[in-house]
Amino acid sequence: MHIILTGATGTVGAAVLRNCLASPTITRLSILSRRQFTLPTGDGLDDQKAQIIVHDNFAAYPASLTDLLKDADGCVWAQGISQTEVSKEEYIRITYDYPLAAAKAFSTLSGHNKFNFVYVSGEGADPTEKTLTLFGKIKGRTEVALRALPSTPSHSALRVFNVRPGFVDPSPSDQREKTALKRIGLSVLGPMIRNLAPARVSPADVLAKVLVELVTGDGNPLESDTGIEDDGRTVRCIGVRRLGGL
Repeated sequence: MHIILTGATGTVGAAVLRNCLASPTITRLSILSRRQFTLPTGDGLDDQKAQIIVHDNFAAYPASLTDLLKDADGCVWAQGISQTEVSKEEYIRITYDYPLAAAKAFSTLSGHNKFNFVYVSGEGADPTEKTLTLFGKIKGRTEVALRALPSTPSHSALRVFNVRPGFVDPSPSDQREKTALKRIGLSVLGPMIRNLAPARVSPADVLAKVLVELVTGDGNPLESDTGIEDDGRTVRCIGVRRLGGL
């Protein structure tokens, strides 16, 4: 399978990248990134099947780019940013505009009339937008908009999954430089959440496994169960943990 990945340099995306490189199901991996970076290597990681495509405008997908992505079967959209790091306008652009533009552009890539689009949302996303948090409103808005796309003839090939991890615990292999704020969060809040609310923790490796299984799957709705909502299209944190074997 040919899979597209965004956000490969982030906590979630880095774990997904390693999982993709290790997956025998994925024979080609197209990574959309604002910059070149070094792919991880090691036992079981096939970095030869991956191509980093430098792309600096995630709101636009010209033919020169979609030609490189032709015949892709799915995408894990792991690109994202904290609402504390950018302006409200920029947060909406990254969280809402970018994944919507990508899903629309990718919907016709596959030659099988089916394209799995797996959106990394977050626990606390509110499709009703009644929450007071910007994060919850915009993530919820994006989920609703993505779910509506397959009902339009031009995007009917899309099979959308919204995945809502809780606190993402970085994988042991994640050696990337972290900001001071993130280091504090991991060292102070991390142990607290792990001990007091383990059901709200999504270990990055477990989350990556679930995301890759969804993007390489048949695209059919998941069976109703704990943590699975919206007719099998939304996976809550507890659902991530259950699907991941925790």
